[in-house]
Amino acid sequence: MSTPLRLALALSLSLPLGLSSAQAHPSLLVGSPATPQIRRASAIQAVQYRKMKISGVYCHVVEVDLNNPHVRLRAMRARDLGARYRTFGSFVRETKPIAAITGTFFDTATGTIICNLVRDGRLVEMGSVGHTLALDEVNQPRWMDTAGHYGGGHNWRDSEFAVSSGPTLVRQGQIALNPRSEGFRDPGLFRQASRAGIATTSSGKLLLVTVNHGITLGRFARVMRSLGAENALNLDGGSSTAMYARGRFVSRPGRRLTNVLLVTVRPGDPIPAEVELEAEQAEEAWSQPIQDEDLEPAPEPERIDLATQEIWF
Repeated sequence: MSTPLRLALALSLSLPLGLSSAQAHPSLLVGSPATPQIRRASAIQAVQYRKMKISGVYCHVVEVDLNNPHVRLRAMRARDLGARYRTFGSFVRETKPIAAITGTFFDTATGTIICNLVRDGRLVEMGSVGHTLALDEVNQPRWMDTAGHYGGGHNWRDSEFAVSSGPTLVRQGQIALNPRSEGFRDPGLFRQASRAGIATTSSGKLLLVTVNHGITLGRFARVMRSLGAENALNLDGGSSTAMYARGRFVSRPGRRLTNVLLVTVRPGDPIPAEVELEAEQAEEAWSQPIQDEDLEPAPEPERIDLATQEIWF
């Protein structure tokens, strides 16, 4: 191991709890003095995975330090890789991300993506369903109320990444569920199902979360709030639920996908050799079963008004 890499790792291990490496040692992360080895170590350190039991639910959580300038979030479509649909494993193999999660909703018959996706300030998919999380070029999040308005009417120039999805699970630290107001009318959305979600915290973290067994939207919202989400969106779940984290597929979809969200190394930084190797080995291990998780009892009944699709607790 090179001296700069040993230094970066040693410094990261000595950080006080709650203090990011960017805050404690900004000279290691920004500006020309950062060597390729330090940038590589920094990108890996920015992404942490853990399996947790929160609010009685086993969930898989990827935490990304948005203060780290060497990582970014990226929307990737199967179309960008030359097909209408792709297996989740092939997305990982070809893009070699540090982590990945299923993306937003699509028509399973045609593969048409029905929500907004933005990449490098350009709207690549357009829809009017759901609200939006956008990140600028320095990973600063912006939560946008876009439901009912087609993405072509927004200025995405300052958004390096954006995804529209839903329904909204948490808004400003409070559970907020009103699917109908965001354009979601499919009754299947309210059944118990595997879930995927995306959130930001007040401490500058991005959370990618999956639950591999059936829970309701209401319970998923409580999970996200318990994880510290200040704002959170539901992503495409059910048979589309997918997560890859540091060399392991921890949630596997039951269908091919049209889009995924990737945590990648920012252009100009070297892709860590460890990340490339992990992606290759993970594809080979695709057929291995995921470790069984203890299933909790069915969640308590929730009152759902099928006319308005509003939910009470």
